[in-house]
Amino acid sequence: MKKMKQHYIRIILRPLRALKLSLIYFYGRVALSLALRGIKVPGLNKIKNKMPKGALGAYERRVLIYEIKGERYSYRKGPLWFRVAYTAITYFLSKNKFWLLIVFKTTIAVLVIAIPILIFVLIRGVLPVPERVSYIPINTKLNETSQNRTDWLYTEAPFNKDDNKTSFNYIDPENARGVIITPVIESSAPAGLIHFGIGYYPKKLNLLRGFLTSNNAPLAVSRNRNIPIEVENGNKLRIQYYLFPQNKNSITQCKIQLKDQNGNILASTIETTPLQLKPRVAKSLSAAWNERFLPNTIPNYGKIGEFIINVKAAPQKIIANVTNLNENLEIINKEISLNSKTEAIKEYLLNHPQKKGIDVTQDPCIFALGDFSLERIVVSPPKRRGIVFILVDTLRADTAYNSALMPNLNDFAKSQGIQFMEHRAQGNMTVPSIIPLMTSKYSREIGSVAFTYAADAKMRKNFYDKKHPLLATYMQNLGYRVGAIGWLSLFSETMQGGVDLGFHNAIVSETPEYEARQITEQMGSWLENYGDSPFFLYLHYNTTHGPYKPPLEEVDLKKFLSKPFGLNQKKQFYDGTARYWDKEFLSIIQKLKDLGIYDEVDIIITSDHGAQLDRQPWNYFLGVPQNIDGGYADKGSSLFDEEVRVPLIIKLADNFKGIGESISIPTAHIDLFPTLYNLAGGKSVSKQWRGIDLFPALEKKSSLTFLDILKDRNSIYFDGHRYAGILYWGGEFNQKPMKYVRQLAPDKIKLYLTHNPWSQQISWYQPEIFSNVNFSNHTEDIIPMTQNNNLKELRKAYFEKSPSDKIIRLTAKFSGTFNFSTKLKKIGNNLPKISLVPTNIKYTEQENKDIIRFNFHGEIQPDESIWINLGDSSLEEINISDDIIPVACPNGNRIDKEFLVDTLQNNICSFFAPPDGIIERNYTNKDHVIIFQKSLSNEQVEQIEGTGAGAALQNALREWGYAK
Repeated sequence: MKKMKQHYIRIILRPLRALKLSLIYFYGRVALSLALRGIKVPGLNKIKNKMPKGALGAYERRVLIYEIKGERYSYRKGPLWFRVAYTAITYFLSKNKFWLLIVFKTTIAVLVIAIPILIFVLIRGVLPVPERVSYIPINTKLNETSQNRTDWLYTEAPFNKDDNKTSFNYIDPENARGVIITPVIESSAPAGLIHFGIGYYPKKLNLLRGFLTSNNAPLAVSRNRNIPIEVENGNKLRIQYYLFPQNKNSITQCKIQLKDQNGNILASTIETTPLQLKPRVAKSLSAAWNERFLPNTIPNYGKIGEFIINVKAAPQKIIANVTNLNENLEIINKEISLNSKTEAIKEYLLNHPQKKGIDVTQDPCIFALGDFSLERIVVSPPKRRGIVFILVDTLRADTAYNSALMPNLNDFAKSQGIQFMEHRAQGNMTVPSIIPLMTSKYSREIGSVAFTYAADAKMRKNFYDKKHPLLATYMQNLGYRVGAIGWLSLFSETMQGGVDLGFHNAIVSETPEYEARQITEQMGSWLENYGDSPFFLYLHYNTTHGPYKPPLEEVDLKKFLSKPFGLNQKKQFYDGTARYWDKEFLSIIQKLKDLGIYDEVDIIITSDHGAQLDRQPWNYFLGVPQNIDGGYADKGSSLFDEEVRVPLIIKLADNFKGIGESISIPTAHIDLFPTLYNLAGGKSVSKQWRGIDLFPALEKKSSLTFLDILKDRNSIYFDGHRYAGILYWGGEFNQKPMKYVRQLAPDKIKLYLTHNPWSQQISWYQPEIFSNVNFSNHTEDIIPMTQNNNLKELRKAYFEKSPSDKIIRLTAKFSGTFNFSTKLKKIGNNLPKISLVPTNIKYTEQENKDIIRFNFHGEIQPDESIWINLGDSSLEEINISDDIIPVACPNGNRIDKEFLVDTLQNNICSFFAPPDGIIERNYTNKDHVIIFQKSLSNEQVEQIEGTGAGAALQNALREWGYAK
């Protein structure tokens, strides 16, 4: 029985034994094979004992063969596999030596070139920048109150029309010794007045207004404002001066003397021309390193000083004589010769043919005299001690009001000021936003200069000729000293392409990164010099503007690393710049406290526009070519609240109610000019201003509230380069505000459907965009479409609120005889006129009291148009011949003649012309089709090019739920 059990156990275990032997044999074969090649695996000796003798014999034979075979290889040590590999490699190298050397040397050369470039890019573009400007405590204490008034007496009147001998001195901009300089050619400029900037890295110090005088060109300026002198004691004439760097490497001693109309010496000084240094430019690795990491240093570039002259009354005339002491030469009243080589001077002479000028470029001694101002102790000084207006470029409202990101700003707003939660800029980029802020007019009213970043002489002249009201100039007229510091080249003529917004002295600070502390320090210096008088100081910080490169310690690395190659990357950099400026804000406050005037100064904080960053789906449309580096749509890409809703925080020194409140009633940038003017002591608000004066709701003694002041407002209008729109909460939208945006021209964009850099590039055109806006929770939701009645009301509100001219456009789609007449009823002073008419069409105009009639007759060709600018008039009647088919809606349907006037007047469906494809599909060449359209003068209505582009856009919108 026992044997039977053992027998069955053997039978059961026999397969397992066989499997064990098989595994041992298999592993043994592998182990022996590796052993042949010099690789010993664990348990090799035990395996040999368990291997069959036949297998071991074969192994021994193979060992012998491999030993004999191994003698064939050049390298005779180590395992056979290593000898084989070594021999194969040496054979390959010897056979391809020539080509391998070329590849090796090319690789070395590329590395030698590429590695410094990569390090340069790393330093310039990736690594954070430490603060290079240290905080400098202020020891000067200013008076908390001031009886001073500041007037600019010599720089605000036009040329004396009776004096054709008035001359001006100018410098060739191409040979200005490193000084950026632009001669003024506008008719409103006084004789000899120039605008110029003195530029060097890393800081630009600028005197915005000034007169040039040299040893070959004396200067005589007359007092052009009759200011009554209230107190004869304590009057100070302040004149800044700047001595240009040396010419042709020759050091010269220069003497300048100022005399009054009677020959009495007012001031005199002797200066030695400084060296002419080239600006630091990062064209090497060491220069890039120095720019970013060495302490901020200022080269000796020109000499800046100031005359402070005690006078009883301002002189009627100031005569400046410059002497080159090296030549012991003094030239007085030298005959002026004409030398007008530059385009600016040619343009000037076209407008003023009787004027003469002299080029002082080559003179050894050139002084620029700027900021001719008179400080007076008066009985009735300006109303406010000082106003500091702070603008932080590209700061979104939701970022500014985020206590986790910007705790200092929020603590300041809640404990000392008022937050305006629904404040909006009029534009989505810097210039279209700042111009309305400074003029209280819409950019379309100002003109092309409000949409350009490189204004030419004609643009500037057109701007000055219109004499728009300017915030800075109005502050000057109230007696404040007006200055500006920061990103200002677009708003002054210190740089070619800028336009003067009325600042009289300023510092343009445009270092790439970071200028925050630099601007704060310059603010402190400016106030030490000029803060004794009541002042209005504009600070333009560019800290949160792209490219977003905050100090590393301000970046939330956990969030940043969560999506290092997605949209999150740019957003975290942007948030880091906000944290950085929030800490700098404490330095601004501390500077004012160091000066002893913090409690007496009014502070206004806002931004020019925001940035889209993480807004979807539109971040896929613009800015996305940078998607590999964290794609984002920055600015100018839409009119969504991410771009136009900005913070507004107001803290007043006294007579201030509502501290700590958050106002959710919509306000706009156009309101700031009238508000500040009233705050500063202005007596009446101009009818030219588009904005609403908010000061009565801020004033403690006033019983008015923001709701009282803003009850009649039901919309805010926006302007952009490619967009125009309106936020509307009137009529049916009282409880549900909506934003209506029109795209004025197509955008060349990449549509990222799959987040890869090879996605299809299309010409994107979305004519109308809609969104719901909630004033209570400060949100905005994009919607694909709105109801028909709502659409009509939105279009009508947008059409009425737009400052652009309203135009009736007729476009022919046939060739033949054309007869047409229309009757318009005059409402205002802006009369209707014909803007465009084809060559072969004749028209007559009949005017009778308040009615104007236009009659057209002639031969018309396909796609020829007639534009009728309505001005201040309404459309009363349209008469067309019976053979004409009027089309006014995008669907291309014919409209009965009796409904045509109503369709156009109420803009029912005439915003967009029907596509050519619809006209061709529904009408023949024999049909006399005329497309009627009512639009605004600034609108360009175009269609998407290509069906593929349209399909890609439609599919994307459908995927995100914004289209069906």
